Amino acid sequence: MPFSPRYLVVVNLILLALAAYSASSIVGTALAARLIPAPEVVLSPPPAALEQDQVKPQTYYALIPKRDIFNSAPPPVTPSAAAPPPAVTQLKLKLWGTAVNATGGSYSIIEDLGARKQGVYGMHSQVPGGATVKAIEWDKVVLLHNGKDEVLEIEKPTMGGPGKSVPAQAPPVSPPSAGGPDASGIQQTAENEYTVPKTEVDSALENMSQLFTQIRAVPHFEGGESVGFRLFAIRRGSLFDKIGLKNGDILRSINGNAMNDPSKAMALMQELKDTSSLRVEATRNQQPVTLTYTIQ
Repeated sequence: MPFSPRYLVVVNLILLALAAYSASSIVGTALAARLIPAPEVVLSPPPAALEQDQVKPQTYYALIPKRDIFNSAPPPVTPSAAAPPPAVTQLKLKLWGTAVNATGGSYSIIEDLGARKQGVYGMHSQVPGGATVKAIEWDKVVLLHNGKDEVLEIEKPTMGGPGKSVPAQAPPVSPPSAGGPDASGIQQTAENEYTVPKTEVDSALENMSQLFTQIRAVPHFEGGESVGFRLFAIRRGSLFDKIGLKNGDILRSINGNAMNDPSKAMALMQELKDTSSLRVEATRNQQPVTLTYTIQ
């Protein structure tokens, strides 16, 4: 379709306007470049050349592997002095025995020598004299007294007369047979039945310090409750060995009194002097067993 001459005129005018605008812009830029002076550029002088370090002898670098780069001047190490062991307590107390339980419930039997009275004391209990039980071990109790640790130990039984200190050891004697009594007079009359002379019981109760070295007992728990005491470390030839007790036995009751409380066990031992017979209920190898004793 042919264009109208009128449209061609309009297009030519637009092209002429664009050409004029471009030409004026180029001329203006050229005039501005000639009329406006160029900015002065000041260059800084170059820095001085770095001086190279002189090569040092090899001995200068020998200290590098010996030097601690993270702590060039370590403080002098002062050896810590070992804490002195606790002193033996001067309180008028006597430790008869202990029962240690790793899971808790340890206790000790301590006598107030001034009042001639024995008691059962557990952890953090206050003993006569104002001290507090801090730790209970097999052969001693650590007391906290006036802010310091003091030790109360089980007295070692001695023999040999004045001036001598020889540990008393019971000779290895086998348990009595049913055929007759042994040298101490203890006789096994039937299975788990024994006859014990009263003099033997009185002698044992009068020397409880030695008696507690012949056996160990720890509280035995079932279902989270104490039901008795488990025996172990029974010394061969001791009174406990002669009356038929075995390592691992769990004493549950004596004469119907439950052995679930250390204070009850302690009170029962004090009553043995006036008892003519004992009936012990125990568990041996997961089986119930009854031991009877006639004291005469």
